[in-house]
Amino acid sequence: MTKSDVFYDLGCGRGQLCVVAVTEFGVKRAVGIELHRGRAEKAAANIEKLGLSDRVEIRNEDFMDSDLHDATIAYCGTYESEEDVSHFGSELAPGSRLVTLFLPFVGVIPTAADYPFYMMETPFKKTKDVSRWISSVLFRKATVGELLRELDTDREYRYDKRTLKQMMRNRFANRQVGFSRKWAPKGATTADPSRLPG
Repeated sequence: MTKSDVFYDLGCGRGQLCVVAVTEFGVKRAVGIELHRGRAEKAAANIEKLGLSDRVEIRNEDFMDSDLHDATIAYCGTYESEEDVSHFGSELAPGSRLVTLFLPFVGVIPTAADYPFYMMETPFKKTKDVSRWISSVLFRKATVGELLRELDTDREYRYDKRTLKQMMRNRFANRQVGFSRKWAPKGATTADPSRLPG
């Protein structure tokens, strides 16, 4: 983050990341968006108490309905939903960066990563190659089964395995993903992502 950045925290809770963005990274402005009224009110009161109201704005609204046009960097620590790629791809200006926690969007190649954070720049660099996406997540070649096992063993990571598998099926299914049998999930006879384990 730089002094010219406008930072958005999508699902900001008490607004702590906005405070850090302004006080430690010196961003021009920070916007925290929180759907829960009580948390948004506490965040706004905390910002006021710290004397940062001129540089930090807290909005009590759904970030999927928010105006994000001036964000140069946004953080979203919530689970990915099916519409996120198209939504953020259209709402964030070209060159904006979106940071996610634990995984980049399914089918989007991150431009940078410092696990557990993944950064993607708009326009998103998408891939239809499941092995390429998994390699960008784990920083090594791996199968779908190995990705799922890795996620299962990470005590910090909590995810809905069914939702992740469904998004992978939707984004990689019926495509030539170009990986050999060695990339196929254990027991699979082909590398067809519609045959994800579990």
